[in-house]
This record gives sequence, structure tokens and C-alpha cells, in this order.
Amino acid sequence: MKHVTAFLLLSCYFLSSNANVSFSNNTVTSLPSPSSNLGTSPLDIECRDYHKLHNSSLWCNFINTTDNCRMDEGFINYIYTAFCKFDIKYLPLIATLYAIWLIFLFVGLGTSAEGFFCPSLEYIAHNLNLSQNIAGLTIVAFGNGAPDLFSAFAAFNNSNATTTGVAIGALLGAAMLLTTVVAGLVATTHEFTIAERPFMRDMVFFIASSFWTFYILYNGEIKLMSSVGFLIFYIFYVLVVVVGRYINQRNRAKMVAKLEREKAQQVINTSGETSTIADENTPLISSPNTSARNTNNNNADREADWTDVKLRTNSWNNEKHVSFNVPDEQKIEDSESSLEKILEGDVDVDFAGKSMLYVLLVGLRPFSASKWAKSGFIKKTVMFMQVPWKVFCHATIPLVGIEANHKRWNRPLNCLSLLISPPLCVFATKGGHVMIGGVFPVWALLLIIGALFAAIVWFTSSNTKSPPYQWVFAYTGFVVAIILTYTIANEIVNLIQTFGTMLNLTNVIMGLTFLAWGNSIGDVIADVTLARQGYPRMSMSACYGGPLFNLLIGLGLPCTVHILRTNKPILVKFTHLEAVICGGLLFSLCTSFVLIPIRKFRITPSYGYLLLLIYAVFLLVSILAGVGVI
Repeated sequence: MKHVTAFLLLSCYFLSSNANVSFSNNTVTSLPSPSSNLGTSPLDIECRDYHKLHNSSLWCNFINTTDNCRMDEGFINYIYTAFCKFDIKYLPLIATLYAIWLIFLFVGLGTSAEGFFCPSLEYIAHNLNLSQNIAGLTIVAFGNGAPDLFSAFAAFNNSNATTTGVAIGALLGAAMLLTTVVAGLVATTHEFTIAERPFMRDMVFFIASSFWTFYILYNGEIKLMSSVGFLIFYIFYVLVVVVGRYINQRNRAKMVAKLEREKAQQVINTSGETSTIADENTPLISSPNTSARNTNNNNADREADWTDVKLRTNSWNNEKHVSFNVPDEQKIEDSESSLEKILEGDVDVDFAGKSMLYVLLVGLRPFSASKWAKSGFIKKTVMFMQVPWKVFCHATIPLVGIEANHKRWNRPLNCLSLLISPPLCVFATKGGHVMIGGVFPVWALLLIIGALFAAIVWFTSSNTKSPPYQWVFAYTGFVVAIILTYTIANEIVNLIQTFGTMLNLTNVIMGLTFLAWGNSIGDVIADVTLARQGYPRMSMSACYGGPLFNLLIGLGLPCTVHILRTNKPILVKFTHLEAVICGGLLFSLCTSFVLIPIRKFRITPSYGYLLLLIYAVFLLVSILAGVGVI
């Protein structure tokens, strides 16, 4: 499955690259070189250097003649629009509108990745009968890190070479955020003991990966051997996890068998009490029902890995994901209508005798009335911003369920997605101008092909029964979700670059802050909520396992694609800011690696406050280094 995922990602990227056309042809060749105004070499000019020009009338000319200001990958040249399309006095208003648009794009990135990309991954894993460990290390990890990975792809493969700083800052910043802020917040919820073997294993690999990243950045370039090395290192990590878990469970089975033999020879305790073995999935706060289940959990694996964590539902996504360990179905309140039940993902709605319009509206509806009524103000704001994204994604990305009887089959909606998604992919990859023989547009041809397939599905299926070929929609939805998510990530990277230019901040700082925070909001809410519900061990494991995957694959895969496409290494400008970021990450990891074993793997609120303090100091020093104060 890992190879299939990589192949699809590479295919979608090369499609985007071949169809890519520069959005803006605004270069003014008659203008003087910006270096003549700044007195430096054009190679050292950054777009944010317009701040050095005190005459604002020269800013547009500077933007037009500076290669660092180019934005060829997105649909909007945000820098040119802000400085050349409008008067400079409107710059604060434009920046405000850009900020709102950036938030809206972050909501769209989370909605498409978590609500539509992840369910396709889950069904593919189920369809391919992947084991839980392999699925956790590939499908689950890839699904949880989708926003970070797509953002890294967009930044590393941008025509503007300086956007690599956005990707590096975002990946390292997200790793720092998860291992300090999120882990610290989880630690403040309860006192608990984490599993020793998985923690030490993940920390060793994480520290080695961070040091390797620092070494590569210090050398100033990322070569093919280095990028492939990251991928190989993660494959080695997967082998260590799988083999180690197999050995651990085999030894545990022998120990349990030995204990059962000894127990058979002893007198049963008259008190009737039975001991339990806590694992990473055992809640610290138990309800009567969960206590009863935990009493029978004697064979649980105490050293359960983060890889067993299911695809989490975060703040962007209201859809219910199906985990590989399907829990007992909860009772559905009778007060909810059948329409709300299907929208919540609990049961299938009976479409027998319903009109096509009704069936289509059920599939397009973004959320139920009950969910809206139960949500607070902030949640309602996010849900309101999700409405256009969810309606659009539902109309273009088919979803296939695992548990449901009809597997979320919606005949008119699936036919609509077949009709819309082919030309959508063409326009998303900026291939709308491509003509066949100079006469017939490619998007029109794909529209005809999509209509043909939609007609075939319409006449070979019904509203009440899913067709035997429904599994194909999971793979088509997977590809469409990749293209859509990657397109949104491109716009986000361009906006991050624009704000860095306006605020006179480096791309690394913008990736470290805005992009890392935006992509990690879902992880923060999901992990902290999970910890407060009584599962802090599981949350703590995800805080270290997830960013390890993002760092290795987020650097390895996009860099490998870029180097193979251009046949050139990726040049990285190493400054004291990169040294501060890498040093801060290594310091926080080494601190946890030393302190947690000394504390006998006991996590307390005081340790959580220490992690929060480390991140606050790290962020302050990084920003001061980024603005040139230190």
C-alpha cells in the first residue's frame, strides 16, 4: 500500500507539473534591476527587501522585477495583487482579507484531508487486508500527517526556491509543537505512566532523524542520496516496530500461558478480584461500562504502539472515521431522525421510494441540525466555514464506507462526482488551456468521458443497493482528494510567503509559526481531548510517533520527487535561524529522553509545564533570530 500511495502521489504531481502554466506574466523588462536600488547582488535579493525602499511608488516595480516574488504554482499572485493592483493605502485592508482567506483555506485543507482523503485511505487499507501494524505505520500515519505532507510537497516543488524554507520551518515547527506543547498539555491532564519500550524506540529514531536533518541543512543542500535515505530510514523504523512487536507479543503469550498454568494450580481468590494489565488504550478515567470491559482486558498489550491509534477526527472534520479496531456500536437515540443518523454516519438511510433530489440533498448536506444545535460558538464558526468545502467535496469526491450496509452508497451523488471530478482535476492542475490538436480542449474530452461513466453507473445500479464495483470509487476518490488537497496547499504556501513579505519575516519563520500552527490545530485538539477522556498514554504516543513520520516522509518524499524531476539537488540557505530551530528540537527531545527514564516513565503536570516553558523560550529565540535581533 505504501508503494501504491507513493505512486499515486508522484503521478498526480507530475500531472500538475506538466500542465502547469505561469499565472502571472507581469514582468516589466524595462524596469531597472532592483539591485541598482539596494546595492546588492540580485541573487541575494528577497521579496521582503522592498521594505528597504522608502519610496512606496517603487514597490510595485520591485515586485515585478524580483525573481523571489514569483508565484507560478498557485492560481493567484497574491504579492503582485496586493502591491500592484491596488493603491498602497489599501494594503492593511488587503492583508486582512488575505488573513480571512488563509483561515478559510486551512479549513478547506483540513476538511479535504481529514474528511475525504482519510476515509479513502481507510477503505483501501481494508480492501487490501493490511495488518493493523502495517496499516498504522502507513495508512494511519499518512492520514494523520496529510496536511503537513501536502504542504511540504507544495513548498519543496514550488518554482520559487526560497519556499523550501516554508516546508523546513513547518515540518520542524510542527515536530517541536507536538513534542512540547501538545505533549505538555497532555501531561497536565493526568498523572500516568507511559510504555517504556515504544517510547525509548521512538525517541532514539526521532533524535537520530533530527540530528540527520540538522546535518543536511548545515551542508546547504539536499541530495538524492539524502532524500532517499530518509525514506529508507523510515522503512527500517517500520521493520523495527513490526519485528519488535512480534517478538514482544510472542514473549507475552508465553508469559500469559505460564501464568495460567500456575493459576490453575492455586486456589482461586475468594474475593473474586481479578487483576488487570493496563495498556496504552486503557483509559485512566473509566465509566462503569468501560470498567467492565477493562476487567476482561487481561491479555492487553502493555506496550501498545502509537501505530494502533486510529485516524482521528479533528476540529476540521465532522465525519466519523472507521478505525481498524471497530468498537461496539453505541445506541442511537430515538429522538434523532433517520436523516440525521445517516449524516452522522451511524446507520444507512432507506432511500426506497425517495426522489432523486432527496437522495442527492442527503448526500450533499454538510452536517445535521442536531450537531449544529449541540455545538458552541467557535465550533459553529468552523462548521459554517466548512459548508462550501463539504458541499464541494461531497459533489466531487466519492466516499466509500466500511461498516455501513450500503457502504455510504448514494447513486445520484456518485454519478455527479464522476461527471464533475475529471474536468475539475484538469483545472486544478492548471491544464484548462491544453488543447487536443489545437482545437478541442482536454477538459471537454474528460467531461464527455465522465458523463459516459456516470451513465453506465446510473443504469447499472439502484438507490437501495450498492453495486459490486463500488470499491473503485474509493480509489478514484483517493486520487481526486490528493489533487484537491495539493491545490489548496499550494495556495496556503503562497499566502504564507506573502505574509512573510509583508511582515518582513523569513519563510522559515512563517513556516515555523503560521503553517505549523495551522496544520497542527487538529492534532492539538484531538490529542488533548483524547487525554481528557482518559487516554493520555495513547495521546502521548501519538505526540512522538506522528511527527517522526512527518519529518522523515515529509522531507524524503517531496525532495526525492523534486530532485528526480529537475535532476538537481535542493539548495538550502543555512543560517543561525535554522541552527536555532534544529537545536531547539534536539534539546527538547534530549530533555525528554533523559528526564522521563529518570522519573521512571511517570508523566506529571510539572513535566508538562516544563515542556510548555521550553516551547515558549524556543519560539521567542527563533523569532528574535528571524528578525535579526540575535
